[in-house]
Amino acid sequence: MTTRLTRRIQMLAAIEISLLLGAVVLACALLAFGVYIRTLSNELTGTLGQLQASLARTSLPNARAGGGFAASLLLGTGSEIIFLDANTRVTVYRVHRADAQPVVQIRRRGDLSGDPSAEGPLSRVILGLATAFGLQALHANVGNLFIIVKSNDATLVATVGSFILPLLAALAIAIACGIGIARILTRQAVRPLDDVTAALDRFASGDLTPQPIAADERHELASLAAAYNGAIEQMERAFAARDRANASMRQFIADAGHQLRTPLTVVQGFIAILRRGGFESAPDRDRILDTMNDQSRIMGSLIDKLILLERWESPEQQPSASPIDVGTLVADLVAPIADANPQRRFEISTPPGILATIDPTELGHVVTNLTDNAVKYGVGEIDVRVRASDSTALIEVADQGPGIASTDAGRVFDRFYRGTQRDVSGSGLGLAIVKRAVERANGTVTLETSPRGSHFTVRLPLALSS
Repeated sequence: MTTRLTRRIQMLAAIEISLLLGAVVLACALLAFGVYIRTLSNELTGTLGQLQASLARTSLPNARAGGGFAASLLLGTGSEIIFLDANTRVTVYRVHRADAQPVVQIRRRGDLSGDPSAEGPLSRVILGLATAFGLQALHANVGNLFIIVKSNDATLVATVGSFILPLLAALAIAIACGIGIARILTRQAVRPLDDVTAALDRFASGDLTPQPIAADERHELASLAAAYNGAIEQMERAFAARDRANASMRQFIADAGHQLRTPLTVVQGFIAILRRGGFESAPDRDRILDTMNDQSRIMGSLIDKLILLERWESPEQQPSASPIDVGTLVADLVAPIADANPQRRFEISTPPGILATIDPTELGHVVTNLTDNAVKYGVGEIDVRVRASDSTALIEVADQGPGIASTDAGRVFDRFYRGTQRDVSGSGLGLAIVKRAVERANGTVTLETSPRGSHFTVRLPLALSS
């Protein structure tokens, strides 16, 4: 496809460039021809003027005497002088510039056989061009003589004809140069197209390695190369996103399987014991059923959280956000947790009137998960604060230790990541839910940790009060 297109473009370019160069050569040839004709015209004018000036001082009885007088003049090869009287025609011309004497032809007045004549297929064309360029015979009457000074047609045709072969050679060179220039320009013009075609052929053969194409902004097809490079960049991002998604899916399956394995193993073990009738007393059976029920709730909670995260990841599932009083809602959410954990001291500062646009249910997941983590993994007082800063509503949850290890701090928001404190019950999904809920409200959540405790900060855009 590109080869045929390249040949067509090259052929058209070669024709156009060759015509242009040929026109330049012909224009130069015509310019040189015009200069030659002007020089010849000046020679004829000078010759006639010299004759008139000389004959004004000398009286010539007839055409024979005029021919003899003209033979004594320094006559060029381009001129021809004709003397006419009542009966005689005398023609004087020089064949070669090196000749000692010019040729003098004497005939009857109407006999033109002695005049030099041009021969050859191009003679009419050359003489016609000379006439078109202003070459004319000159006439004068001196006494009883009629004088004609004109160009030597044979010499004119021979002189111009000697340049025909060089002119044809110059045209041939112009055509060859046109073809060469067209080939070079065509290669440069279609190089981006060839590069893109080669890259697509490489893709079609199975080599999906992205290789950007160098694009010169000054090139006519630079937009094609730029579009291809943009597609390559988009493809790289798509491949990277696909790889991350695949890795995330593999990790998700592995983590979910690991989290579900323990409760399933416990339930299956107790079911096997009950089938064998290993426990006959009612307290033992109640204990087994309670344990199985607890493990079932753990699995149910894990599955509910996974379904919640999956629903929030879907672009079709948009939050039903509305401006809410963050301080009031946070106080209502933290109070039951504080009542359920009387052994821990809570410092709550949640002034009303700070509004943010977020789904109340999703904000509930954020606050309860952060507070529950502070209860389970922290020690000392738990500080929950809501405040406004510039155009942001801040929700801060902090504890007094022991903090989170630096190796764990960067991954606490990943799904199923539980760090080193695996002796505490949990699914590893709480902070992942927090992060996703905050992102859906166009907010951010950050962690600052040290041995003195962990400090989570949620930032939400303030909503204008009605």
